[in-house]
Amino acid sequence: MTEVRIVEDCAASADTAFAFVNDYRNLPKFMYGIESFTPVTEQTDGVGAKFDGKMKLGPASLTSRIEVVRWEEGAVIGTKSIKGFEIVSTFLFQAKGAEKCTVDAVIDYFVPGGMAGKMLGKTIEPFVKIAVKHTAEALVREIEKAHRQST
Repeated sequence: MTEVRIVEDCAASADTAFAFVNDYRNLPKFMYGIESFTPVTEQTDGVGAKFDGKMKLGPASLTSRIEVVRWEEGAVIGTKSIKGFEIVSTFLFQAKGAEKCTVDAVIDYFVPGGMAGKMLGKTIEPFVKIAVKHTAEALVREIEKAHRQST
């Protein structure tokens, strides 16, 4: 298992940050390597919503079906893969006043065992560092942009 953690302060309300991340259409705006993220259920937010996603990290293309397993409006979005590449993510939103919040994102991914898993892990490892840096910067930038547009 590899854990990627992003903790960033944003010049935006926690409600704006939550709403931005909760809208699946925004994922490609901040998540590095996302090629597609498509709902497979009519429900597109809240516990039970499911999505098919494709991500490219370096030469590796990874696909997963993701389900929202934790959802508390304005506070938490948690997902886990139910098919394909194994990934678990949690986004926590904490208000720090009306115009500031902290976004705490934890993304855990698991490569399969054996020789193929070791090779995949070695292949994507350098790209994960790039992905974390890009995702953190883009997440803050895009949330703050959404906040400015809503005020």
